[in-house]
Amino acid sequence: MKIKYLFLVVIMLMISGCVQRYYNTATHAEETYFYSTDKEIKIGASLSKQIEREFKPDNDPLIQQRINKIGQQVARETERKELRYHFKVLDVEEINAFALPGGYVYIFKGLWEKIEKDDAKIAAVLAHEIAHITARHSIKRLQASYGINILSILVAVTPGSDGYSKNKAMAGIGELMLAYSREDEMQADFLATKYMQLAGYDVAAILDVLQILQDEQRKKPMRTKMVQTHPYISERKKLVKQKINRGSIDFNDYINTIK
Repeated sequence: MKIKYLFLVVIMLMISGCVQRYYNTATHAEETYFYSTDKEIKIGASLSKQIEREFKPDNDPLIQQRINKIGQQVARETERKELRYHFKVLDVEEINAFALPGGYVYIFKGLWEKIEKDDAKIAAVLAHEIAHITARHSIKRLQASYGINILSILVAVTPGSDGYSKNKAMAGIGELMLAYSREDEMQADFLATKYMQLAGYDVAAILDVLQILQDEQRKKPMRTKMVQTHPYISERKKLVKQKINRGSIDFNDYINTIK
């Protein structure tokens, strides 16, 4: 009953209130929302509790202190200073990261282990996820009709350690990331370069992280839905190189392939 009640609360938070026009200072565009910032924060807080029930944060306090320190340095340079940002490493052997509405950013342990030796790479991952929040990508996707399906997966799973529950929660995270459009991903990369520069990190680390993700995708073929909605990583690398004027653009940057 508690889980069903939580799900209903989150849905009500999404649909309550009036439609409002808002000038997004990150994207420099006027956008339509069905919620206030307070509602966005409450939705993120509810979802984060469920995520952390299913996927426990890493129990090393030094890891959590480090990700929070770097994350806060980047977040201070963003347009959405009204949010309180939260950064955690989850004890999950996946090579990925994701953001929830309202200021919640997570890196899976599998990705953390590949970037933990370099603060700039950590900042690159966090800056990209923060950009999804500042551009309000996740909340805009959640307020769309298919967002209800994502919420139902994330919120309605039964808390516990059984594999079925974790698989459902992972499916919800996957659907949230798949909901981002190609334009969303490109925009997040663009904003990430700005945030990293302002925070004093080498923006070339974004290319290093994209290479890690590209190597991982070569091992695991992309799902059809992701191919349709997401830019190829080679395409993202090309645009980041152009943005930061760093490194040469080679043949692989011009073709839509990850092979």
